[in-house]
Amino acid sequence: MIQLSNAFSDAVVATVCIVVFFKFFAYVPFHNRLLWGVFLVTVSLAAGAGVFRYLGFQQLTDTHRSLSTLAGSAGLASVVVAIWGLVMRQTISRPTVIVTLSFGLILFIFLLYPAFQVFSSVVQAFTMLVVMLIAVFGLMQKYQKAIWIVIGVMILGIATKVATQHLPFSPIDVYHYALAAMVFCFGKAV
Repeated sequence: MIQLSNAFSDAVVATVCIVVFFKFFAYVPFHNRLLWGVFLVTVSLAAGAGVFRYLGFQQLTDTHRSLSTLAGSAGLASVVVAIWGLVMRQTISRPTVIVTLSFGLILFIFLLYPAFQVFSSVVQAFTMLVVMLIAVFGLMQKYQKAIWIVIGVMILGIATKVATQHLPFSPIDVYHYALAAMVFCFGKAV
């Protein structure tokens, strides 16, 4: 079944991720950029698979689900450390990148098992909380652009609440557009 609005909103997410990476993260230190890239590429890949899934290619449903899990594990682990580096104005070291990616990939493997899939939403909620705390800490440290991180997380948080309401438009679209807005806000925090 073709869901054109969902395909379009996923295309917006994929495009915003690519544009934000090249526009805002082109000049951050290499390891920091690598972590931002892992986050943005995994989200973009999941959104790209979603575009084709929602255009009627049902054989991509499992691929879309797996890429979404990858973005929700390795991608989220990467963004937490990347935001820490951004807010604290630190260059992330190579061992930190390796540990972060290893943790994210192990988390990804566990979340692929049906018994652990229920924890995907817990991981996402916990990550939102940690990112928000890092941003607030950054504001306390006088990093004023951390307000963009707070705004981005708040937009995504509100979108998850809107998804539970009975509205005339798709809650999936609301989530996709909020995700794109959050990514843009993260870029503005640089």
